[in-house]
Amino acid sequence: MIARVDGIFEFCAVLVALIRVEQQRNTPLPERIDISQDGLLFSMPSADWMEVVATPAPAPAKGAKTAGKKQATKLRARDVESPQKTLRTYLAVFANSPATAQLSRKQPLQVLLQGRGDAAFQGTLPLTQIDLPQLAASNVAGLISAACRKAGREELATLLGASIQVKPASAFGPFYLDRTVMSGSAVVLEGWIANLSERAIHLVSGDLRSCVFRSSIAIKPRRDVHEHLRKADALTAASNEHGFFAVAPVADEESAREIYFLEISGNGATATFYGPVQTNFERNETEALNMVRNNAGDIQALPKEDIDRFYRPVLSVPKAAAQARKFHFGPALPSDGRRLASIIIPFYGDAFFLNCVHHLQRVLDDSFELVIVVDDPRIWPEIYTGLTSRSTSITIPTTLLQNVENYGYGRANNLGFMAASGDVLFLMNSDIMVMDAAPLKRAAETIRERASNGEPEVVVGFSLLYEDDTIQHMGMSFPKSSLVGNLHLADHPMKGLPFSLYDGDLVRQVPAVTAALLGISSPLFGKLGGFDTVYERGDFEDADLCLRAAAMGADIELHVSAGLYHLERQSIPNMGSQDLRGMVTYMNCVEFNERWANRLAETAGSGRQRRVHRIVPAQQKARRGAALGSKVKAKG
Repeated sequence: MIARVDGIFEFCAVLVALIRVEQQRNTPLPERIDISQDGLLFSMPSADWMEVVATPAPAPAKGAKTAGKKQATKLRARDVESPQKTLRTYLAVFANSPATAQLSRKQPLQVLLQGRGDAAFQGTLPLTQIDLPQLAASNVAGLISAACRKAGREELATLLGASIQVKPASAFGPFYLDRTVMSGSAVVLEGWIANLSERAIHLVSGDLRSCVFRSSIAIKPRRDVHEHLRKADALTAASNEHGFFAVAPVADEESAREIYFLEISGNGATATFYGPVQTNFERNETEALNMVRNNAGDIQALPKEDIDRFYRPVLSVPKAAAQARKFHFGPALPSDGRRLASIIIPFYGDAFFLNCVHHLQRVLDDSFELVIVVDDPRIWPEIYTGLTSRSTSITIPTTLLQNVENYGYGRANNLGFMAASGDVLFLMNSDIMVMDAAPLKRAAETIRERASNGEPEVVVGFSLLYEDDTIQHMGMSFPKSSLVGNLHLADHPMKGLPFSLYDGDLVRQVPAVTAALLGISSPLFGKLGGFDTVYERGDFEDADLCLRAAAMGADIELHVSAGLYHLERQSIPNMGSQDLRGMVTYMNCVEFNERWANRLAETAGSGRQRRVHRIVPAQQKARRGAALGSKVKAKG
């Protein structure tokens, strides 16, 4: 059997691999195809591939030269065993994976056809755009349509099941784009299309990566347009609903520059692409959100499907493949097999907190490494210069990552994980001040002991204080709140109370802990797939991570001690207005509540946190006395 992948392309968030296999009779297909890029993996068994054509493979010409006698013998032997060879073409269609939007066309894809025991094909291929003439001229569209219908994507299946035509925008009829504004990973459009109320119109991005279906386009009355069309004798609809509003997800600015109007004929037999149409957008987050709010309504008044349709693309950081440049400072990583704990610190908005990193260098020992992830191009020069200028005082192995773009909190930490070498991870905000590293060392010991003893994994959170020694974090709970429509919030009980009043256990189980400072084993973080990037800009990712870890059998512990300070939210002053922050928090809250509805119902209102009985009372008493008697104020 000879197998190869001839191409991988994408259309409207559907990933398609073209596979060719030259088979002898009764020869099994490869087991599966794996496509990967930067930690994203798409895998499909051959049983789910779709056959395109089957044609006999051409026989070797008489007298054709061979590479040698041994090869000729092998070919003849195969021909004797099965003289009939068939060249078959298959499609592997991934029609229902949101991760498709994260693939980059600027980086190669790693492709593997896994044979029976070995690789039948392995290599790299680009992700290419299938062009409209190709889609119209082949039977590929029909096969993708069948895969989409099987995956429940009925609208796309109907579109691709029609006969496809391509026409210039001038043939579409009267239309006008009043406003086009880009924000996040979307371009927001307002305009009008003649007689829109009686036409089945969809919008497709210029690179064909996303489609806004008619069901997601808001149709609006436009009396001015109605009168204009009547005077121009271009009116065919009785309704004055010619206006539209739409939010079109896009991969980047380049893909936002053009759109197609896609019209389905009345009998559904023909799908005509008109365009491309230039959008001439401006980038303005505030204006885009105002357009969404004015047309779709306040975010808290909408069901989740409308939040995802109208608000999420505008509030979301684009999900193109994450890339970073790597720099090294300080001593090299140990080569003697010594175990390390990796501290991952993402930076966004303010380079001032590099002072906290310099302080870490003074309190950590050689059992740690630092991984600093700069997720903000604006502060990169200051961070890089700050480390370079003090490079001689860097005593801990330090890796610096320069993210190519702003990827958001979750993805920045996930990139840091990929660069970390420790068996234990500490996720740490840049505005955490560690006065004493002992709590981190004890947590690392606990995490490792669990693994060596075959006990359940553990996620460790820490008591965190404000500069005035009041409590910022003492574990999370999930009460309902009228502030978010009676949904469950990730709340911090005891927040703002004096730490001196705390008289509980020094180690206890809690529902969740903040990732402002969180310890976890590298294997567990990897099994969880890191932070789920459906959560945007640093809200609810940590609570979700804890609940997913607990669902896999891990314990969630809070370790209480003095000397760990959190200058909460001071590290992200440029994240946007309070109005924007509120929208992001609510959107993430809705996602979190839908995903964990049953779990949240179990924990809501209990207010009780179980003790962990792994520390004997005498040890607890001694440690509490030491912890509460040695508090110190953080110094910037």
